[in-house]
Amino acid sequence: MKTDDLKAQGLTDEQITFVMQENGKDLKALQDENATLKTEKSQLENDKNVITKEKEEKEKAYNDLQKNTISKEEYDKKIKEIEETSKKEHEDYVLNQLLDAALEDAKVLKNENARSSIKGLLDMEKISVAKDQKSLVGIKEQLESIKNTDGYFFEKSVKGHKPAGGTGSDESDDNDTEGIGSASDIAKELNAQNNAGNQKSQFFN
Repeated sequence: MKTDDLKAQGLTDEQITFVMQENGKDLKALQDENATLKTEKSQLENDKNVITKEKEEKEKAYNDLQKNTISKEEYDKKIKEIEETSKKEHEDYVLNQLLDAALEDAKVLKNENARSSIKGLLDMEKISVAKDQKSLVGIKEQLESIKNTDGYFFEKSVKGHKPAGGTGSDESDDNDTEGIGSASDIAKELNAQNNAGNQKSQFFN
């Protein structure tokens, strides 16, 4: 989105700031939704692979039982081991995905050294997957503590205005044309209010 486009419609600097912030919020919501969908898709694909592997191993064990190459006791033991392995693979995958998401939210630097170092500092015995399997319990406090002692593993806050969902760079945000439609609608509404009798905008005091 370009501020020049909004200025051309007669908006004041304050109104442009408002439009940019609202547009940033919309973009952030879309980005979060997209990230959630990608995570769910990845989870489904992993579960499919785990289930397929489990099915194949159970069929092999059953064939061995039919051929009398293993006893019923050995078969039962094998089936239990297969199911336990599948369950652990599923749980480990969910944990790792949520862990990566938590590091992302905490603004840990996006390089292998920083991510590996942070994971090494975490006490995983005190971290668990929430019942809805959408977040981790006990990680936020640990990350906050690590940030206080090892802040160099985290992104630095950029001074100046940063719209919600924006990049923190005026230049990059100005060149972002996504969401211009909704922003233009807001701009037109604000401009119409100005032309309606110099009344004060409803968005500012």
